Amino acid sequence: MTVSPQGMSIQSLYRLYRDGSLTINRQYQRKLVWTVAEKQKLIDSLLKDYPLPLFLLAEKPGDGLGKPTTYEVIDGMQRLNAMFSYIEHGFLLDGQCFDINEFARARQASDRGDFKTYPKDVPRLPAQACADMLDYQLAVTIFPGEQTGRITDVFGRINSGGRQLSDQERRQAGVLSPFAELVRTLAAEIRGDVSRETLLLSEMPEISIETSRNPHGYALKAEDIFWCYQGILRTGDLRESDDEQAIADLCASILYGSPVEASGDFLNQLYTSDTEAYQAVNQRLATYGKDRLAFEVKTVFSTIRSAIETHDSSRFCFRSTVYPKPTSNAQKSPFFAVFMAFHELMFKESMTPAKDSEIMVALNDLTNRIEIGQKHIRSDDRQNNIKVTKGLIRDLFTTADVAVLSHGPGMIFDFENSIRRSRTETARYEFKQGLLRLDNTRQRDPAIVSIILETICGIANTGPDGDGFLYLGIADKPADAKRVEALDGITPIAFDHVAIVGVGREAVKLEITIDKYLGIIASGIANADLSDPLKTNILTSLDVITYKGLEVIRIRVPRQSQPSFLGQECFLRVGSSTIKATGPQIAAVSKLFSLRATA
Repeated sequence: MTVSPQGMSIQSLYRLYRDGSLTINRQYQRKLVWTVAEKQKLIDSLLKDYPLPLFLLAEKPGDGLGKPTTYEVIDGMQRLNAMFSYIEHGFLLDGQCFDINEFARARQASDRGDFKTYPKDVPRLPAQACADMLDYQLAVTIFPGEQTGRITDVFGRINSGGRQLSDQERRQAGVLSPFAELVRTLAAEIRGDVSRETLLLSEMPEISIETSRNPHGYALKAEDIFWCYQGILRTGDLRESDDEQAIADLCASILYGSPVEASGDFLNQLYTSDTEAYQAVNQRLATYGKDRLAFEVKTVFSTIRSAIETHDSSRFCFRSTVYPKPTSNAQKSPFFAVFMAFHELMFKESMTPAKDSEIMVALNDLTNRIEIGQKHIRSDDRQNNIKVTKGLIRDLFTTADVAVLSHGPGMIFDFENSIRRSRTETARYEFKQGLLRLDNTRQRDPAIVSIILETICGIANTGPDGDGFLYLGIADKPADAKRVEALDGITPIAFDHVAIVGVGREAVKLEITIDKYLGIIASGIANADLSDPLKTNILTSLDVITYKGLEVIRIRVPRQSQPSFLGQECFLRVGSSTIKATGPQIAAVSKLFSLRATA
């Protein structure tokens, strides 16, 4: 099928943007990475009427049942974000901001609170320049996007030779092998920019990363991400996707049973379908198990993080420990050795840390005890590095069931990511501070179990596309967190947009153990007229997570294949609220599940 470019004005594309019609598929698209300077240069080119490269969109037709037609951005995401960000006062150009009074649609979005505007004393772009920018005709090609494989192939062909992409981004472009997918997913979970696969372009700032030197208003700060916070990578390395390269290296080494060659050429082969290494690594992954490998990698990361933070919670603890001399150099080789040493001790020798606070002391000056390199390190040298590291920390581990880590240190990243996901997937997440009233009586709220059951039912009816979660011991309102602090004398732990308050304080008030506290919830669910298989799924998915000393109850709501009911009633989630469904709404929910069953 022949597709030809067409002219589309910036204001036409902005309408699609604000209508929620421009989407991003995170299976192959990278996060927002342009600097302010790069965005300013693009706007300057527009205002000077310079030509821009082609924009490529894939049309995804609506289903005729309320799901509208959308356009997946294949090429041009960074540029579109720069344009819309300038219109919405994300940055200045030559000291001037866009004048939204010259663009009714942007002014309406501002009035709704979609974005904040600069103060009135900031100079505005002249009216004629605003009009010229909005009328600027972009060269846009739109092609049918029903076939996901075709879109991925197009993206890969466009980007595989792109000069602006980093080495890892070029490897990953258009590659959807099981190994590549696992690396991409794990990297996002460690960074914290987790989300559903398809996002609106307008939602990308929620999962994108900025630095303190180059702020954009994005949700994640590079300096607060594990890799940079501990000095393992620099913020610039994160922008170049070096973290994904590190994950690929670690995963391949686990799958091969020993350290792989640390070279760009070998990593290239893992992503190139006609090489033996590509076939071998994906075959090994199928044998090892994708879920098993993901669990092990996340558990090791979380356990290392726990050991570091128990020793010292200040910035760059890892870097200053393994290399005590002042430096800004990334500590990639020492981290690889530490990670693989932890993995071997935990999953090959069934050991867990016994003395967290002493592990980092034992790793003092590790960099000078091992072979390091920036571009290439032989497999034999890497194996020897692991042996040296294991020798330093083995006595601080003890034989134990590694599965116990899944309730505490091993779940740090999963737990935090669940909270982050709730920003963009509000219907699938709910937070409750606990079972007791926040008044002076501190009595059990008689309605709370019913509310929990209705919420579980509503989350289950969100659709068959993913699990949902309900947490007890997390306050999503600042007032509730302050009240808990005043009543129970605990200091809430602020994280992202919530405060973790735990439920141990309530167990103390009730004079029961955490297990009995959990039993109250389990009993309420078991005795409820909640439809199966949802009820059974919930009862086998209750868990207690310990986060920095505070116990949180996690109720996982596994994805369902059919609508769920509480007695004769059906509940739905509308944003972060739970409502009782009407007859037409129940019919719509049934259709949602039946469509997926026949898809």
